[in-house]
Amino acid sequence: MAPEAEGSENELPIPVDNVPDATVTPSDGPMVSLVEIEPGVAVLFADQPPVDFDLIPFEMMNAQTSQGLTDKLAMASGIGNLAAQGAQAATTVQGLVRLAPETLQALKTAQPMTSGGWNLGSLVTSKGKIAASVRWAPVTGAQTASILTALGPAAALLALQVQLASISRRIDENVQLTRDVLQALHEDQWTTLLGLHETTMRAVREAQAAGTVNDHIYAAIATRDADLRKQRLLFRSFVRGHIKALDTDGQSGRAHIQKNIEQILADAHGMLMAEWSWYRSQVLRAGHISRDEANAVENERLLAELVADTQREHTRAMDEVADLLTDLERQCRLIAELPAEWSLPFTTKRQNIRDTIAMAEALAERVATLRNRAHTQPAPLDPPLTVFAEAVPDDVLRILRWVVPGEERLLAIADVNLDRLVGEDAYLGVTPERFFISTQNAVRKQGTIERDFPLSDIRYVRFRERDKRGPVLDVITTDENIRLTFDDWAGKGQGLDDACRLGNLLAAAMDLPESERRTDPLLSGDSSTGRAITR
Repeated sequence: MAPEAEGSENELPIPVDNVPDATVTPSDGPMVSLVEIEPGVAVLFADQPPVDFDLIPFEMMNAQTSQGLTDKLAMASGIGNLAAQGAQAATTVQGLVRLAPETLQALKTAQPMTSGGWNLGSLVTSKGKIAASVRWAPVTGAQTASILTALGPAAALLALQVQLASISRRIDENVQLTRDVLQALHEDQWTTLLGLHETTMRAVREAQAAGTVNDHIYAAIATRDADLRKQRLLFRSFVRGHIKALDTDGQSGRAHIQKNIEQILADAHGMLMAEWSWYRSQVLRAGHISRDEANAVENERLLAELVADTQREHTRAMDEVADLLTDLERQCRLIAELPAEWSLPFTTKRQNIRDTIAMAEALAERVATLRNRAHTQPAPLDPPLTVFAEAVPDDVLRILRWVVPGEERLLAIADVNLDRLVGEDAYLGVTPERFFISTQNAVRKQGTIERDFPLSDIRYVRFRERDKRGPVLDVITTDENIRLTFDDWAGKGQGLDDACRLGNLLAAAMDLPESERRTDPLLSGDSSTGRAITR
């Protein structure tokens, strides 16, 4: 795990080689243990904190509650058993850590080494030197499930605190350009938004300094509950309106961006400020409730419901703004690749599409950081099979990078002709999930794919060579018979080989589901249902 720099996350390199499970005794076991309480959030046990390693202390709870939680974690994870065997040093809770999004992504694909029911890894310094061995119990494992059961709602409260502590240093790193647009377009809401932001931030700082959320700290939050909810609902409705407007065909979506770009950015930024102000208030309320030990039994049920609702609502809201910004950035990058680059109107000055891309990307990166996700973009397209007289035009691949659905890899692309009364040049593309056909003008001038079909819809493919002309490709789907032709260059040599391989690629997807299969007794040889024919 690299030390956490400002705005970075802790990292946990994952070994990819699996080894047989073995028994680990206290003498040869690692002295650092991580117990995940939700994906990316873990409690760290160690004899002493790793050097230059950023830890988040248990906050917003008194010493008695904190010690009780520590004991539960130690015993539920099995680490407490080590203390009985003379390894007390390994049972000390040093604090909470938040794993980097790159680590979480690696855990999805890597096969870690295991020993004694734990996954194994290494802590590394900023220079890549291994500082200590580490074992961790993943949140998806049976061991962690028993830990979460033992902790009850306190586990979720810990997770809330980790997230709050992780973003407290980042939330003020506002994107100044979008902040200016927000202030200009929502002048009537700006004072309220900024007031809620500063009030909740101040309360968090006070709670962290006091180690608890007492009545004095929470009083300032309790009086702003109505405003917090109002601003959250208002900006969330704005964002949902943009999502609906962009969830149309490509041209309509880009027209909405051209007309409303500054409004989209302002509303997204406003939603982030409103959402996180509300989220902080909910965490503070949970901390205030957990302080009331005189009514611990009923408060435990209240706390469980509050934490679950907060996590669910917050995740949903952040998903919405992330989806909007992902679509916005993709569409803006597509616009930049089309022949006529647009200028977009802004309140303070005219800005071209490249300035807009920078603003959208900056907001998208901020949202990814707040969600503990990696901000990614589709990789440049490099299809292994290309069926062209010469090379694929560079602009076609640059445009399709932002048009091909989802994050699908482009396996093949071909220069074909639509078999119509008046033939038209088109592109045929194949991904692992679908194939698409679009006129070349639609792709290169409008950035749109006119038709796409799931590969599962393909029922039959026929590839036929023709004398002195390019071959013919027939693709029969559940609803259509599609005929495509190739120019003369594809009638021989490498062109013919590539076109034939494209036909084979599509033919590999041919399938007739059981639900579409038919039988007839005449073909089964059952003569009792029909009249025998003799000659």
